[in-house]
Amino acid sequence: MNFIVIGLGNFGASLAKKLTALGHDVIGVDKDMEKVDFFKDTIKNTVSMDITDIHALKTLPLKDCDMVVVSIGHDFASSVKTAALLKKLGVQRIYGRESSLIHKTVLNAIGVSSTINPEYDTASVFAEKLIMTGVWSIYNISDDLKIAEVSVPEEFVGKNLSQIDYEKFQDVEIIALKQPDRKLSTPALEKWLAIELNDLKNDIVLEKDMHFIIKGRKKGIIDFLEL
Repeated sequence: MNFIVIGLGNFGASLAKKLTALGHDVIGVDKDMEKVDFFKDTIKNTVSMDITDIHALKTLPLKDCDMVVVSIGHDFASSVKTAALLKKLGVQRIYGRESSLIHKTVLNAIGVSSTINPEYDTASVFAEKLIMTGVWSIYNISDDLKIAEVSVPEEFVGKNLSQIDYEKFQDVEIIALKQPDRKLSTPALEKWLAIELNDLKNDIVLEKDMHFIIKGRKKGIIDFLEL
């Protein structure tokens, strides 16, 4: 896919680098030439321009882009003006970073319905992890329904899948099993293998360093972790 990420602060630069690493065509845009130079080796394409100038924005390949992410969080006026200009230029898919409820409201009012607040979203996920011991990552489908990556409960360690009493956790659905890829992992970076439930063999012995991917309501996940 083709992405344009406008604003190479911490969030925008991290997003652009990740999309580049995943093999996508990315243009990172910022008015600060130092940032553009700094990220030129980790973001596929970088360009410096005045992002609030409609004539400058017109030089970007907007028609060939699948999505434009306006990742400006600290400068409210520049964020809103840039998003408004992109809408005026006919860009259909815009994702905006918002730093407050007012910021989000204004972006929504000019037609940018998809927004993200990285600080709030990260804090929300981290809060869930703090109060749910054994949770490695979590995705909120709703306030109550979640998908979580969790440690294999102590009760299951050393057993294979055929020995698990599934009736003990009927409120939780196991989606997949993750295990360390010992061939590709290094001391600095751990790699993982994921096996979907339908492909799991009943004779797989569960180990302490394996993780389950599960779906369920918050209480069900907590009960599962306490097995």
